[in-house]
Amino acid sequence: MIILKEYLKEKGFITNNEALKLGISRHKLAEFVNRGELERVKNGVYKKKDDVDDEFALISYNNEKVVFSFHTALFLLELSDRSPNCFHISVPQGYNVRHIKRKINNIKVHYIKKENFDIGIITIKTALGNEVKCYDMERSICDIVSKRNIIDKQIFVDAITRYFNNKGKNMRKLIKYSRILGVEDEIRKYMEVL
Repeated sequence: MIILKEYLKEKGFITNNEALKLGISRHKLAEFVNRGELERVKNGVYKKKDDVDDEFALISYNNEKVVFSFHTALFLLELSDRSPNCFHISVPQGYNVRHIKRKINNIKVHYIKKENFDIGIITIKTALGNEVKCYDMERSICDIVSKRNIIDKQIFVDAITRYFNNKGKNMRKLIKYSRILGVEDEIRKYMEVL
């Protein structure tokens, strides 16, 4: 149980496969659940009893092709203060998300062309310390510019302003991404203004 406690302290969750790698069988995990030491979060995923749920980690766990994007990415990247009222995720075109939608109600799925899906994926820590995949600042800015007509105006202006005031911005990368994603002219207009 000591190895399991250490793992849960670091990661927050453990899957059946991860437990097997640590030498802990599914039967043993079920035993910990029965004793009230672990809680089954969803099929094959466990957490310490009474730990706060990290919904970001729950969505991305066991979903390798899920990347947080749009409003959710802006929030994770601190380009927006507004906690998203639904989780925005991006997946490659053709990816089946029914299994995710069954478990999480408040989710908005964006289907991305396969050749553009991997552009700008980073790993970021949630407020509870779990690592999840998210698009980087430059990709997120390109995404909201491409959908600016349906993005909340206040979130849009706040994110653009914060990005251009951010010391960590990478203008070369922004132009490169914007060219690939077909929003270079619009991005250059914002660069001139800001």
